[in-house]
Amino acid sequence: MTGEPTLPELQRRRSAKWRQHPQEVIPAWIAEMDVNLAEPIAEVLLDAVRSSDTGYRHSGELPEALAEFSNLRWGWPIEPSRVMVMPDVVTSISWTIQALTEPGDGVVINSPVYPPFFSCVRDITRRTLVDVPLMLDSTGRYSLNLDGIAAAFARPDVTAILLCSPQNPTGSVPTGHELAEVGRLALEHGVAVISDEIHAPLTLPGQVHRPFLSLAPQGVRAVALVSASKAWNIAGLKCAQVVAGSDDLVELLTQRIPIEVTYGAGHLGVLASVAAYRAGQPWLDECVAGLDARAHELADLLHEQLPTVGYRIPQASYLAWLDCRALDLGDDPADFFLERARVALSAGVPFGDTGRGFVRLNFGTTSVILADIVNRLENSLGTR
Repeated sequence: MTGEPTLPELQRRRSAKWRQHPQEVIPAWIAEMDVNLAEPIAEVLLDAVRSSDTGYRHSGELPEALAEFSNLRWGWPIEPSRVMVMPDVVTSISWTIQALTEPGDGVVINSPVYPPFFSCVRDITRRTLVDVPLMLDSTGRYSLNLDGIAAAFARPDVTAILLCSPQNPTGSVPTGHELAEVGRLALEHGVAVISDEIHAPLTLPGQVHRPFLSLAPQGVRAVALVSASKAWNIAGLKCAQVVAGSDDLVELLTQRIPIEVTYGAGHLGVLASVAAYRAGQPWLDECVAGLDARAHELADLLHEQLPTVGYRIPQASYLAWLDCRALDLGDDPADFFLERARVALSAGVPFGDTGRGFVRLNFGTTSVILADIVNRLENSLGTR
């Protein structure tokens, strides 16, 4: 991948990934890659520090930079005036739900899905969670349950759907047909669409990410939540963007999201995001190629050492959704692997009831570390 730090170098990092557990534990849980920073991003950050340019954020060139990137990457032209700078995607989820729905309204999600989807709907915004689980076919691919979504949209209390595209944790990329049908149903039932597309730049070779707003029919109230944070490994710099699907929505979001919230975005995050969008594509392309190689390496390792673990190579990102039910480790295999293998994985249960017996493994690391992870998992099963 794009510059591979050694394990001792990684262990000197002070992010949550490397400080949550004792040093003997290999962390493969949180969505953070083991890579060196892209040079254009490093340069702009170093220049800012040398210039003592560490004040409050200004959106500056970020809306234009995002528009240029999205048009080049996906053929999706964005109006810069429709871009709102936010601290992160989770904050964006909570505030866009509050802006587009009313207390007690039903919000559809599709589990298994990123755990903050549950807390943002139920606990932070006090909306009603309506789960329409993804469908799993015989090949291991997850897809949207369009019939279930149609039935949910027909409920009078349901006013929004929170999509995850590409999907976390399964790594699936919704098809154009799936997204277009969600748009059609949303228009028919007056349901708002909030599309979390944070992993879109990490769509793997041979797959196509389709921005929801590029397919949404006119009249649908929809927003996209995007960020450079996952693709360029800069989550700690705190910067995301909400893209509104219409000028009316821009006005609504501006009225209902306090300006103080938008100032939670970091100045260095804005600078880094502009550098990523405008000068970071060569680094990104190399990173995506490396992730594709790791995804296939993981498939080979599991086939050889843990053949009963279910795994389908994802279509996007660096997250592997592993079906460990055949190992008979109960609802939470991650707990077993942390204790016996000294490998930290994400437990499947927080992703929804369909995550019982699953774990999420972050393979955005080096070949050496990935092989060590699988060896440890295999060896731990002999300690039962």
